[in-house]
Amino acid sequence: MKINRLSDYAFYVEDKIDVFTLNKKNYISVDNMLPSYRGITAAEYIPLKGICTHFRKGDILIGNIRPYFKKIWLATFDGGCSNDVLCIRNKGKLNQNYLYSLLCQNLFFKYMMSGSKGSKMPRGDKNHIMDFPIVELKHQIDIGTLFVNLYKKIIINSKINTQLEELAKTIYDYWFLQFEFPNEEGKPYKSSGGKMVYNEQLKREIPEGWKVVKVKDLLNVQTGKEDANFSSEDGKYKFFTCSQEVLRCNQYAFNGKSILLAGNGDFNVKHFSGKFNAYQRTYVLIPNNDVYYGVLYMATTKLVAKLKAGSNGSIVKFITKGDVENIEILKPLDTKIYHIFNKILNLIEMNEEENQELSSLRDFLLPLLMNGQVTFKDENEEVEKFVSPKRFDKFNQWKQMQGYAARGEADDEILKKIYDAMDEDDKK
Repeated sequence: MKINRLSDYAFYVEDKIDVFTLNKKNYISVDNMLPSYRGITAAEYIPLKGICTHFRKGDILIGNIRPYFKKIWLATFDGGCSNDVLCIRNKGKLNQNYLYSLLCQNLFFKYMMSGSKGSKMPRGDKNHIMDFPIVELKHQIDIGTLFVNLYKKIIINSKINTQLEELAKTIYDYWFLQFEFPNEEGKPYKSSGGKMVYNEQLKREIPEGWKVVKVKDLLNVQTGKEDANFSSEDGKYKFFTCSQEVLRCNQYAFNGKSILLAGNGDFNVKHFSGKFNAYQRTYVLIPNNDVYYGVLYMATTKLVAKLKAGSNGSIVKFITKGDVENIEILKPLDTKIYHIFNKILNLIEMNEEENQELSSLRDFLLPLLMNGQVTFKDENEEVEKFVSPKRFDKFNQWKQMQGYAARGEADDEILKKIYDAMDEDDKK
């Protein structure tokens, strides 16, 4: 069996497009590509002038900064992408979904990293990437369809979560800023004549009976203790840093319904229920009473929005512990009004957990299909499963005969998987 390279089946797109013709929905940069194969989101900005790569529907876009974040997307429309996004187009020799599945392997991104350049912000080497070994397998359409359907479900869950986030923000603004929460008759409180009283602390009117509490009244503000080197790719627990992307680690230090606030960088806010660990500049907020979980998340995101807007006229480089402790939260007479936010966060976390399970299923099945340990059944066949015999000595002999010299562990691992998928006659 001949081993081909990615360059035999695909090429880098070099067509250009003026950024003036693009918008936030069809401009792609590494900033609006989501990690762990989760596709894209709308861009927060686009360049004011210049040109960028012109991608087409069906092209494969890969984030080329810090490849270990596994940012990849099968384009569903035409648009433009920044120079830090690789645009790969199929030559038509392989099924498109199958090619996409090959590049969605952990193995591919390990291969990218093995040839990357730079330590703090590693970038994949374009020539090295095009040398990625490719093997044509039977049932390309079946393999491609199976995994693209998994990716689509992951992306759908991510879009649902984005909509749930927007719903929570809308409700929070309507109920806690405009005070149009449902009264006893189910009507908007303030516009239906609900009594308002002036609050000296907030310098505005709030519903009668409501109070203002601060975060420090609800919990003890903590920070993580670990540095970035604490992370482990295959770790059991989530490791929250100041980055948008969540890493993994092998030990946990916190357990509970938690709000995670990045103390510097873009001040992103996350939420998570369970065991985890955190970076030393990440604030960990675990309320003493779970009823405050959702509203605490909403109040914290409001603080961040205010800081980003620069309402005080100065550039904020980091958030202090005092800033966090003094976040103000409105406490109504009946805290049941908070439940809607807890329910929304729970739904988001359920979708995230399902995405994690789908990702694990994908990562388990894809290598088995690629090396032939599991195959799709033909019309009159059962699904074949077998365990490859010990083959390392034969593998090394075969590699020598072929003239291959692995350039690292990732390269060697790829060659082993290709060797396992070959017929015995081809190994001689």
